[in-house]
Amino acid sequence: MSPNSLAVRVLHWITPIAIGTTFSVARLVAFCALQKPSRCSRSLAKTRQIVTAILSAAVLLLFFQGLEQRNISQDFQVYIGGSIFIWGTVTVNLLGKSRRVWYPYAAIWILGALLETCVLLFNDSLKSGELYSSLDPALQISRIVCLLILAGSGFCFSITCRLFRQSVDEENQPLLSAHGRADADYASVASDDDQDRLIMDDEDDGPNRTKELKEKQRKRLQECGSWMAYLRDFKLLAKLAWPSGNRSAKICLAILIVVILADRALNLLVPRQLGIITDKLSAVHETGEIPIREIGLWMLYVWLSSYAGLHAITQFCQLPIEQHAYRKIGTTAFGHIMNLSMDFHSNKHSGELMAAIGQGQHLYRLCDFIFLDVGPMIFDLIIALIYVTLLFDASITLIMILVGVGYTCIGTKSTSWAMQRRRRYNQAQRNESKVQNESIGNWQTVAHFNMAEYECDQYSKAVEEHNIARGRYYMVHYAGYAAQNLILLLGQLSAALLAAYRVSRGDAPVGNFITLVTYWHTIEAPLTSVSFSVRQLSQMLIDSERLLELLRTQPSVADRSGAKPLLLTQGRIEFDNVRFSYDVRKASLEDVSFVAEAGKTIALVGETGGGKSTILKLLFRYYDVSSGGIKIDGQDVRNVTLSSLRAAFGMVPQDPSLFNTSIMENVRYARMEATDEEVKEACRAAAVHDRVVSFPDGYQSTVGERGVKLSGGELQRIAIARAILRDPRIVLLDEATSMIDAETEAAIQKAFKRLTKGRTTFVVAHRLSTIQDADLILVVQNGQIVERGTHEQLYALNGKYTRLWSKQLSKQSTQT
Repeated sequence: MSPNSLAVRVLHWITPIAIGTTFSVARLVAFCALQKPSRCSRSLAKTRQIVTAILSAAVLLLFFQGLEQRNISQDFQVYIGGSIFIWGTVTVNLLGKSRRVWYPYAAIWILGALLETCVLLFNDSLKSGELYSSLDPALQISRIVCLLILAGSGFCFSITCRLFRQSVDEENQPLLSAHGRADADYASVASDDDQDRLIMDDEDDGPNRTKELKEKQRKRLQECGSWMAYLRDFKLLAKLAWPSGNRSAKICLAILIVVILADRALNLLVPRQLGIITDKLSAVHETGEIPIREIGLWMLYVWLSSYAGLHAITQFCQLPIEQHAYRKIGTTAFGHIMNLSMDFHSNKHSGELMAAIGQGQHLYRLCDFIFLDVGPMIFDLIIALIYVTLLFDASITLIMILVGVGYTCIGTKSTSWAMQRRRRYNQAQRNESKVQNESIGNWQTVAHFNMAEYECDQYSKAVEEHNIARGRYYMVHYAGYAAQNLILLLGQLSAALLAAYRVSRGDAPVGNFITLVTYWHTIEAPLTSVSFSVRQLSQMLIDSERLLELLRTQPSVADRSGAKPLLLTQGRIEFDNVRFSYDVRKASLEDVSFVAEAGKTIALVGETGGGKSTILKLLFRYYDVSSGGIKIDGQDVRNVTLSSLRAAFGMVPQDPSLFNTSIMENVRYARMEATDEEVKEACRAAAVHDRVVSFPDGYQSTVGERGVKLSGGELQRIAIARAILRDPRIVLLDEATSMIDAETEAAIQKAFKRLTKGRTTFVVAHRLSTIQDADLILVVQNGQIVERGTHEQLYALNGKYTRLWSKQLSKQSTQT
């Protein structure tokens, strides 16, 4: 073989591989880097599309002419077949949208022209001067000309588009600010694939919460600048799924890797051994000899590759890894939610949070995706291409490549259609859970207003929407799966016919045909994994978007760097010019200043919404002040740890909530190490002990969800018992006696005196009779302290406090 012929053969192999790889890599880079389609007029974009599509189709047809030759070599088969596939793919792509990222196409036009020129220059017929003695050089020259025209036209179109952009920018310059022009540029640039994606997302959105999530995702993607940078945010979830810190899970992972490598070898050995048995049987035909050794090896390989062999080990080893990921993700997400601030929990929806955690916990599939799908899939495909080429020739390998690409393309397209339906399906599923949770959780309200039929109707609609969304998603899923299997069957038929032809000509033994037919099922597995892995990854990203957003949410109130535990010596509390607002447009507290001396009782009174409870929330550090400061024994509450700060308080909220457990467990929640007798003593102090022991189950009585089985007074007294059991240094009472009758109130006041003795106490009260003995009474109105002093001092002022006192006395007299 002459050097020129050798060079041509090498170029025949290299050309389609180089062009296909360049095109794939360039498109992948453009996608990951979020590169925008070229900005130019619609007519120019359409013209460019038509011209390039026609020329690309011409290149494709010129390669088809090469199929007319007979007895072509294997390298020429790869050259012609691979080029037809690649340029056919490019032509089909060009028939899509008119606006696109063009540099991947320009790259393969230039590369294709160079490689075709090299093939032509090394062609022996050209050296001999017989340029037109063969059709092939003429076809090559025609292809080179078409590719050069494509590259040149691409350059001309790019210059024209650039001039168009400059003219548009100059026209818009006087009218738009810099910010507005940037927005306009983005809108123009995003007029192709991005616009379609935005439209798809808008159709998919639905509830405002999902729209907000999508908007945040788009902004985050724009800020990241590329898909790779965007996916780096998911490292947090990947770390949670990784079996770090778990020795048994790591051992199982190591075993899994060994088993996976062994399974890859078995995928090859089983069909190979079957081919060996076929050849052996052909050789010993009619001799009565049985190839025992060969059949024994085959059965050994089959057993190892079965569910009774290595697959069983895979399942056993996979379970601890999945359990670790499930536990780590669930506990991390739950712990993160529990440590978020009041502003988050004030706006949360419990059903959505639980759904987000539930979906996120299934990210243990990430380990399966990485170690059981992607790695083995790539390895199997590479081995399959090499092995089939050795069995027969590159023609069948080319069929495998065509089947693989076609299978993947159909899977990718069906996945993109399914993604939007998956989002709708997830949203409908969450909405059903939300309706169900709301209705069941508010059963009393439903019963009060006789709306059971209405709630059933709402739930029925939610279930119907769920079924519709689920049906649409699975219809696309099943249709794509059927199309992919049809591609596999057609590929198998083509490969079997070509292999049978090779065997009939004597180019390969019969055993090779059996090996190929058997091995084809092994080839289907990684192809299925490609599509399923893409679909699985897309579903994991969609399902984890909400959990990722949740984990990215940072608490607005957290320990500062270097925060130290609170040293509570006396319990002196000082508010110094405190200003705070829930909404920046309206202040909730303005210049609040006062001092609560150690062991004194401070009462906060005033009209509803004046800011009394807000003062307690700031002291408890549910929120941080906007300006000013709060000090406890001279220590700013922002400079101490939250845990030590909140450990100093005992709080009775205005609307207490209990767990759906026993009364004993609910009271003991304030101090988990408390004995049963201490719990009962606290209940006696809260004047609820006698009531509890009258229940059939006594202290073991369950209170229902949020304490629904108890009356309002019983619920509040249980909350008071918890505060008493906690034995705090600072006591916060937020309307602690609002639901208690006068007789019970007198008993509780005695308990409060024991509780608050020697402790700094804050009392928020509407019933002014309960705070007459307070050491300092603060009258709060519209976020400001308008009056301060003892009961006698304030009454003597004849101001706001006096009017409030008079109104209550008048109301009590009327009721009497």
